[in-house]
Formats: sequence, C-alpha cells, structure tokens
Amino acid sequence: MAAAPLLYECGPANSSLWPGFTLISPSTITEGKTTAGWSSSAGLSAKTQAYRELVENRSRGTREPPPIWTNALIEDAIIGWAETRLVLPAPPGDYELYLLCGTSDPAQRSQYFDFSVSAGTASTRVQIEGAHRFRAVRLRTRVDQGPLTLTFTPRSKWVLNAVVAWTAADADRVQREVISPVEEATFRLPPAEWAKWQREPEPAPAPLPPVSSGDSARGFLVYARPTMEVIFPHTRPTAADLAPEIRLFSPPGETIAANVVLFPLRDLRGVRVTASAVGPIPAEAIEVRHAKFTRARPNYTVQHRYRVVPDALERFGTVDLPAQENARFWLTVRIPPGTPAGDFRGTVTLACDGGRAVVPLRLRVLPIQLREDPGKLFGIYYRHPLDLAASAPDEVSRAYFRRKADLEHADMVAHGTRNVVLSLGGRAADAQGNFSFNWDLLAEKLALWAKHGFTGPVVLGIPTESVYEKHTRHRYGSHLREVRDPPAEFEAEITAMVRSIEAERRRRGWPEFLIYPVDEPSTAPAAVKFMLKVLRGVKAAGVRSYVTADPTHEQFDPLRPYVDVWCTQPFAPDRETVLADSRARGVEYWCYPNHINGENDHTPVGGARMTYGFGFWRSGFRTLIPWIYQYNVGDPANYLDGYTSDFFNRSEPDGTPVPVAMWEAYREGWTDYRYLYTAEQLIAEARRRGTPAGLAAASQAETELRFIWDAIRVQPKYKHDDLWAPADYDVYRWIVAQEILRLQEALGRP
Repeated sequence: MAAAPLLYECGPANSSLWPGFTLISPSTITEGKTTAGWSSSAGLSAKTQAYRELVENRSRGTREPPPIWTNALIEDAIIGWAETRLVLPAPPGDYELYLLCGTSDPAQRSQYFDFSVSAGTASTRVQIEGAHRFRAVRLRTRVDQGPLTLTFTPRSKWVLNAVVAWTAADADRVQREVISPVEEATFRLPPAEWAKWQREPEPAPAPLPPVSSGDSARGFLVYARPTMEVIFPHTRPTAADLAPEIRLFSPPGETIAANVVLFPLRDLRGVRVTASAVGPIPAEAIEVRHAKFTRARPNYTVQHRYRVVPDALERFGTVDLPAQENARFWLTVRIPPGTPAGDFRGTVTLACDGGRAVVPLRLRVLPIQLREDPGKLFGIYYRHPLDLAASAPDEVSRAYFRRKADLEHADMVAHGTRNVVLSLGGRAADAQGNFSFNWDLLAEKLALWAKHGFTGPVVLGIPTESVYEKHTRHRYGSHLREVRDPPAEFEAEITAMVRSIEAERRRRGWPEFLIYPVDEPSTAPAAVKFMLKVLRGVKAAGVRSYVTADPTHEQFDPLRPYVDVWCTQPFAPDRETVLADSRARGVEYWCYPNHINGENDHTPVGGARMTYGFGFWRSGFRTLIPWIYQYNVGDPANYLDGYTSDFFNRSEPDGTPVPVAMWEAYREGWTDYRYLYTAEQLIAEARRRGTPAGLAAASQAETELRFIWDAIRVQPKYKHDDLWAPADYDVYRWIVAQEILRLQEALGRP
C-alpha cells in the first residue's frame, strides 16, 4: 500500500496553514520516527520570519495592491544560516520531493539566498535574489529505512516555505490537487484576484495554409519572419513562409539577430534547435534562445487587463511545446573580429521525436568597420546592484550583487549602451555647514563605469529632498505634488551642496557631473516656482543642470535660462528647434523613450529599432537614455502582481542577464545608426579628397541617404503605428551598406 503524501508548511507557531498541510516551526524538533521536524542532532539554526501582516498592511487604505499577493505558504518562511537537517517520517520507497523556497519580506531585498538541498544522493543548488521571489525545487530520492532526511547547506542562507513528498502511485493526484493549486496561487495570482483580470485578444490570425503529409508526420511547420515583427502565440504562417531561408549580412566584430518559428501541429516534447558553423564562424558563436510567452499588462500601470506576448529570450536545452502555439527561437550571431569578407552558409536544425527540419542560413560578411559617433550618447536609467551590495548582510550576497552589476555593464556595452544614471546618497548640511555623502559607494560605481569604458557626462541625482525637508520639515512628494515654497536659505544650501560635490569630483578626477536635482517635476505653478529656486541654486555653483521635463510645455518657460540639458520622453521639440537652441545657447536635448521600455508590454520592437537608429538620426537629439535596464516590483516572473509591472531585462538565478526582444532591438537600432554615421563620414572624406571617383560616389551616397531620410515618417514617439514594414529596416540598412562599399572602393580601400 502506498504511503500517503507528506505535506508540511514552514513558519512561525501562529502561521495560517494551506489546507491539508502540517506546520513545522523553528521549535519543531524531532528524531523523525513518527513526527516531522528539525533534527536535534543537527544543531538547529533556524530563524522564523512572520511576513503576513507586513505584506497585507501595505495595501490597506490605499489604491495600490501589495508587491505580491501572498498565500498561507509564502506569507512566512524559515530562514537558516547553518547546515540543518529536516527529517520526515516516511516508510521505505521511491519519493518525489517538491520544495517551495522564497520570502515575501521586503526587508530581505539585499539578501542573496544561496544554498544546496540534498536528499539521499540527490542534490540541487538553489539561488534566490532578495524578496518577492520563489523557486520550486524538485528532487527524487529513495528511502530504504526511514526517516526521509533533507539537508540544507547554505553558502549564505537557506529559506524554506513548504515541503511535499509523495510516491509514484500518488504522482498524478498530488500534481493535480496540491502542486498545481499552490503554483497558481504563488507564481500567478490568487483565485479571487485572478478573477478580476481580463485577457485582451491577439491580432486575428490568418488561416493556416495547407499542411503537407511530411509536415503532418513530423508534427510541426517551420517559418521565419523579420525580427522586428511580433509573433504572438497564435500567429499563423502563410504558404510563402514555409520554405524559409535566413539571410544576414554584417561586418566582422558585430552581432546580428535572426529567428525561426516552429508551429506545432500537435503537442511536442523535447524540441531541440541547433545552429551549425557558418563558414569560419563556429557554431558556438551562434546562440539560440527561446522567446517565452508571458502574461503582461498593456501598460505598466494598468490593472486587471493583460495580453499574452513574447517577452524574455531564455536559454534552453530542450523545450516541450503545446499544439497550435508558436515557439519562436531567437538567434544571436556574433561575427568574430577579423573574420574575412565572404558569403558563407550554414544551417539551423529544429528536431523532435517526430522528425526534423533544416533551415538554410546564409551570411555575407562585409569588409566594413562601423564607426562610433562621438557626438551621440546611448545611456539608460539603472537600479544599481551595488546599492544592494552596500546593504547586503553577508559576503556571499555582496559578491553576488557586485557580479550582477559587472555582468549587466558588460551586457550594456554589447548593446551599445555606455552610460547609466547614478545617484549620490547623502544628507543636508549639519550645524557647521558640512555635508555627508556616500563617496565610497559612488567611487565603486564609477570604477565599474571606467572598467567597461563608459562615456560621460554622469547624470547624478542629488539629495535635494533632504535639504528641502531640513528647511520645511516636510517632504515634497512624487513629481513635487506636495511641494511648499521653501525659505531663501534652501536655495543657498543647494548651491553649497553642489559646490561641495563638484569640488570632490574634481579632486578625484571623475567625469563631468550633470546635476539631476528632481525627477519629472509637474507643470503646476508651485512645482515650477520650486524648480526655479533649485535650478538657480545649481547654476550658482557653476555646474550644468539636467531636467526631466518637456520644454514644449510653456509652463516651463521660466526655467529655460537655468537648464543645460532637457531630457524629454518624446523627440520633442522638433529637429530644427533643437538644433537652433543648441547652436544659440549650447543647450542639449536628450530623450528618455519610455514608450519603448517600461511603459508597454515589450511588443513595440519596431518602434524600439526606429528610435535607436533611423529615428535618432533624424531627430537632432544628442542622447537616448530610457527608463530602465531592469525594474522589479514584486515577483519578476509575474507581471500582474504589484502596483506596476516588472519589466525589461530579466536575470537568471546567478545574476546573468536574460534579454527581452526589445533590448535586442536597441542593439539593431544602434547598429543602424552606426551604418548611417559611417556612410556620412566616408562621404565627407570623399569630398575632402576631391577625386572624380570619390565625388561621384559621394553624390550617389548622398542621394540614397536623402531617399532614406525622406522615407522616415517623423514622430515624437515611434512605437507601433506609422512605422516601416518589419522587413524594411534591413532593406534600408543594406542600401546604406552598399553605399559604404562603393565609397570605400572610390577611396581606394578594398
């Protein structure tokens, strides 16, 4: 007779229980003969954290939900910092184990849980960053003579919410009646909350084309679409799509994206996708990832409406696919520096038990070296992992956040981004007029900046509100909603603070700081009056100012003499106004295009590429600096919890970046811009030399660039509408590449 499933929950003595579960608290000690608990011989080192009231109180009396919705299992946990054994009374047999691990306590946000859990000869490593994240861990073990013992071995700390153990005879029932309801409530939303959400429909799919007997026997269709086209779960291929060939072109030393789409005709298990070598480019230089479909809000602040959209590009070995739902496989092709020019061929193979499909891959390597425009800057807002490293409670956690920051900086460089917004922690002046700043933390951030070759100036947030609060005994709130008029001493102290910061910057030889005193001030009269005092104080210190506001709003006119950098969400004002103001007063215009970052569901990939490439070229703006590289509110695997969505790049458990398709579109746009800039530089060089061949090539190239210039439908925000067709981006890039090749030939370069 099979043993009954073992269901245990970990938490404090007063913990509420999931139906059918038995409580294990830190004081539950046992020898494991008849009851479950911690082994008294192990030397118990467990700590109870009761989170329920903390999390639920967050939503009481407000219109915002909590960061995550908790349930009886995840509202509390047991955390340990020494090796500890949990023993469960289990008769002999083969067991499957399910462990739920994580914490809902926001106080744990700088803790990195890194531990191993073992049962018999089975062992796995568990890594969880901070709060609001949960991992489901599965193990298989055999019990020859009870009890069943789980050993937790921490590198930093371990965390446990629940344990379920069962034998094979109960597998289907336990999955259906226990695991599935737990995971729905933990990794998605509780039933009562989920009932409020409505799914928005996908674009209507086209009819499926006739399926050949070979495709039917194999079990899937294969097609390809431009990377700038969104593939939804139920997008359908056309008949013309069904014999795809991937064609790419690129200079050496560059990265280029491609994709193939598998449409399963039936449920498929163990699907594999591999790329061969392409001429001199080894197979290892071609990374294949799976585009995961995710429930996402149409806008990051929307409540109770969602879509199912492609999102993170995840690593995989094999993947199981449901029938009638697309699976897009994203290829990132890295052409090594020094690769000779030429036309090379390879393949992409998609295989499962039913058969395989082979897609030809053709790559033309161009004898071009793309140039960087020193007059343009690609940056991004950033929640810096080093801030968490500074408050982390142990060295393992500190090392994790430092490693994560390093990996993310390298990832930014690989995508053309070489600037992040930083902040300086500190307080208002004391009675003697001395300021207190966290220079050591800023120095660590700028050391990482230098290591990865980032480019200044540094947009630096300063503790303006600390000075305001000192003089008013009040906080001014988001977007200055609660601001009051501070006394004259406030403005004087802002000047003194900025002078102190600038003196330290000069002493340390750091890049220029752009002083960023307040984020997104509103157009309300009180906010504008306050900003006038703040910016006057900054300018009196002889330092350039940075303001996130749209200068086309006439309410901001009083600020114009004191603003050195306007950072606006859209490309506004227009190109002619931007260039005229820049020439006349040296004012810079930067853009933070959140419509292709946080404020969407990650589908405007075409708008992202246009913004970063051809649209940026056309805009007259100096810098792109969207919000944000990564942002997490609740569980980063669940975009429907929390008061706003989590978004943009994700992370693997060890901190390695996981890109989204729109981040890859940034790189494609950055590459488009460099093609354009390289062509413009070669045109100028050909005109300076003045040879007949060079002048003829320059004239032809100028004609082609003007054709592209006129083809851009200029918009303040490039998102979904009125863009080029997805395939056109590469067509226009190829036109520019041809002109570069002709100019190089006219200049006598092979």
